[in-house]
Amino acid sequence: MVLETLGNKVYYFVFNPWNFSDQISLLKDFFSSFSNIEPITGRKDLKNKLTGYANKLSDYGFQGINLFGISFNPLQKLLNESLSDIRDGLNKSLGGLKKKVVIVIDDIDRLDAEETKLIFKLVKLTANFPNTVFLLAYDRNRIEKRLTIEKDGFEGGEYLKKIVQVSFVLPEPDLQDLWQILFEDLDETIRTVYGEVNVDDKRWGNLFHAGLKNLFITIRDIKRFISSLRLDWSIVSKDDITPVDFIGIEAIRVFAPQFYSVMSANKHLFTATDSLYVGLSSKDDKSARETKYKELLELVPADLKQTINEICKQLFPQLDFRTSYSHDWQQTWRKELRVCSEEKLDFYFRLGIPTGAVSEVELKAVIKTLNKQDNFLKNLKKFNEEKRLRKILSRLIDYLDDIDKDKIKTFILSLWQLEEEVEDKRFGMWDLEDIDTLVSRLSYHSIKQKIEKGKRGAFIAELVKDSNVLFPAVKFAGLVVHEFEEKYKKPNEETLLEQTEIEGLKSATIEKFNGIDKDNLKGNKHLAFLLFRWKENAGEEVVKDFIAKLLKSKSDTATFLSAFVSDIFSQGMSDYVSTKKRELNKKSIEAVYPVEEIEKIVNSITDAELKNFNEQQQEAIELFKKPKKSDIFD
Repeated sequence: MVLETLGNKVYYFVFNPWNFSDQISLLKDFFSSFSNIEPITGRKDLKNKLTGYANKLSDYGFQGINLFGISFNPLQKLLNESLSDIRDGLNKSLGGLKKKVVIVIDDIDRLDAEETKLIFKLVKLTANFPNTVFLLAYDRNRIEKRLTIEKDGFEGGEYLKKIVQVSFVLPEPDLQDLWQILFEDLDETIRTVYGEVNVDDKRWGNLFHAGLKNLFITIRDIKRFISSLRLDWSIVSKDDITPVDFIGIEAIRVFAPQFYSVMSANKHLFTATDSLYVGLSSKDDKSARETKYKELLELVPADLKQTINEICKQLFPQLDFRTSYSHDWQQTWRKELRVCSEEKLDFYFRLGIPTGAVSEVELKAVIKTLNKQDNFLKNLKKFNEEKRLRKILSRLIDYLDDIDKDKIKTFILSLWQLEEEVEDKRFGMWDLEDIDTLVSRLSYHSIKQKIEKGKRGAFIAELVKDSNVLFPAVKFAGLVVHEFEEKYKKPNEETLLEQTEIEGLKSATIEKFNGIDKDNLKGNKHLAFLLFRWKENAGEEVVKDFIAKLLKSKSDTATFLSAFVSDIFSQGMSDYVSTKKRELNKKSIEAVYPVEEIEKIVNSITDAELKNFNEQQQEAIELFKKPKKSDIFD
């Protein structure tokens, strides 16, 4: 601002004090910068004289200049001989200038103690040149401290008085003016990234006034933050974050970098909600998280601890350990792209799309392909190949609003086809995010959200009729019928169907069974489940007749039994680790056909015949023969 005001009334140059490594290079760099003003002064001899003076000074360095202003013999001798002649000539040239020379040295307070002393030695040595004025910019407290030599009783403040003739103290900036600069820079940044975007005013206001505003004391704070923000925003997956949260996280990164570095490594601490599992104490978990959080806060500089804490509480409501947040909040936060969501936190800290995650762009692109079922299904299968199918199915529930009502049928039939074709097994007894469960959940909520009450039964019946696959269609029809039947146990809960729709859906299920190829049914991997649903809808005799025809073949008998072999997960009392074993459930078989009749057939199978069976059939025969302490009825 000073230079802008002086304009062409002076000659000036800005000397960068960061470019030197020792006192000799400091001298040469300074006078080299000084000589660059020659062309604008019109004095063609000025550069040679400045260079000659610098070369002579370099021979002696600063040995002859003491901070107290005492000159020692080596420099004094030099001044009385050749150097004095050079200086006289230099003084004459500078004295003949029509304008003063202003030498600006900024950021002196960023130098270390030794570098700071060298700079002020340089100023003392050259300050009495004619027509020259030094403009020094620094933090007075820092400079006085670095110039102080306690063991010699040397006061930095007293020394500055001898060097600096006039001091100007800049006033503290007005906070409103600072915030205006911040807001304008933020607006420009967001427009560059998104074009135009509507920011959540309430959340921004809460974040800003809770603590963010306290971080910006100087313009330098703002510029440093904005520069970092713009760089990281150019890298981050911008469609997977919300601007308010990203600004808050970036503020932590810039002003409390040590604390930021441990945040993503402690994901559970910041994103956990109350546990859904029996035996896991939410109270104990909260207590442990609160203790850990207080430990991590010790990494924040003391003067910023309260500010960073308040910012964190705005970004992560779970850090209010007195309040309970159920797991349902995860879906809300995920839809809002909040950093406090378990799924979204990594997008903020990895500055990109985390490995295995599904971006918002990918989700929207997949939904657009619903115009054609084959394309939609093909895209979902691609996610399965990339081991991301569970991820995208769990996220699609957030985007049901984006699916047109006339696309819901295509959406559900595609999901059912996918469920039939994809192999996916539960990882343990706590795994409730398998493909079958996710497909049922999506089917249920899309119908509930898009199809009005009273018409849902007919809509599902049409889906069952048009489905190319049996198991997902029959399973879902049974699910919504059972939900209605359970209503009598929980009368206040809303159900998808009404009383008048139940029989129509059961009839559609029976027609589906009647229309299938029975030879294909016997090889269905879900045969046991389908037999129960068939019996439930069409009656016991129809199912018994089908099974009796299967039992005429020993090979088909083994196939029938293999349908009742399953993975059984169990859990010890002392831990939460699930163990798995294979079992055949005879009680389930008894529910559809007399076990004693099957035993006669199994006992008649010879070892030679058994060798010709496939692995699944052999396993079923062996498990059927194996005595059990108890059976569990599914």
